[in-house]
Amino acid sequence: MSDIASGYAQFLEAAREVEAIIRAHPGTTDADLAEGYQYLAGMWIFHVERAFKSYDLDRPAFVRDMDNVRTWGLPTPDHHYYSAQIDGGGVYRVLGHRGNTVDYCFELVSGLAGDDGVVGDRIGALESSRLEIEADGRFELWIGGPERPGNWMKSDDRARCLFVRQTVNDWLTEQPTPMLIERMDQPVPVPRRPALADVQQLYAVAARNMIDQVKFLDDFARNWTKVLPLNDYPAPTVGPADAGYFPGQFNTKGRWEVPEGQALVITIEPCDAKYQSLALAHPRWFNSFIPRSVQSSITGAQSRVSSDGRFRYVLAGEDPGVWNWLDTTGVESGFIFMRFQQLASGVPPRKPLTKLVPLATVKDEFPADEPRVTPEERLATARLRRLAADRRYF
Repeated sequence: MSDIASGYAQFLEAAREVEAIIRAHPGTTDADLAEGYQYLAGMWIFHVERAFKSYDLDRPAFVRDMDNVRTWGLPTPDHHYYSAQIDGGGVYRVLGHRGNTVDYCFELVSGLAGDDGVVGDRIGALESSRLEIEADGRFELWIGGPERPGNWMKSDDRARCLFVRQTVNDWLTEQPTPMLIERMDQPVPVPRRPALADVQQLYAVAARNMIDQVKFLDDFARNWTKVLPLNDYPAPTVGPADAGYFPGQFNTKGRWEVPEGQALVITIEPCDAKYQSLALAHPRWFNSFIPRSVQSSITGAQSRVSSDGRFRYVLAGEDPGVWNWLDTTGVESGFIFMRFQQLASGVPPRKPLTKLVPLATVKDEFPADEPRVTPEERLATARLRRLAADRRYF
């Protein structure tokens, strides 16, 4: 029997290497490490599934990049992220259904954020506003080959991945829709039993991708810790195409620091975005805060507008008794990302206003008629969030 340890051994060694990365952070507590090991569990799941499910370029398949466990790169739990590996010189067809998500976008990229240690070039994008859809919601999209009428994206040899984001505003009513992808420029033979060398290679690919991505995101988070503003956020702008942002999305980002017993109140003027959200991320692991169970992100549909027409959000480690609470789970600092998509007027959202206040005085930052949230209402909201998350990723 041939040696079967080569690729698998590389993956186990990669697991030890990424563990060393999370343990290298100074001042890391046991609670931080618990979250760090959960983050690595998501990385294991993602990179093994990606390699074994999506790296056959003749028989590609979409992989769910993130869910309640695998979260990375300061994501929002409102986006359904999918990717399929492709040959940039090939021709592919995607079949799907538009469904009822608030936004949708296809991107042809040289790799996901972190592949080969870089963000990845965007070679082309097709947003939902330009997607031609049949009356029953179905669509067909062609990737590569000669230009053709309808939905078509130009490809080139740099293209290695088709990345898809479906945006959900209301977790309870909007659902992502399935997609199929197949290669069309050459016959695809019926596969036989896998060769040992091929399986070894898939483990080696998973090992390399996991190390590259964890290193990249660790460096990215450390840099953002140095350069992003603290508790004060710029006016939202459209992110550059070469930095991994959703095409056409207005966003703003920064760091927050909320000591025990205090709260950060963020006030946002209303705008005509069909989708807006605020999402918190861990200061070290750059991932979501327990998105299934904790309201560490919130969309416009999930938010309550105050009687003066403004959105007010409260970042705190304890329940402040208001609807728009972003739970820091007791972590005293981290990242925040605010997103605004499909603005009908095209007018950028205004700069968010922030104020750090004692937790006991949060109610003074709201209109006098702001409803209070009871513990029973909070439990009911948490239950609906958990069930909606489970339904989304079923």
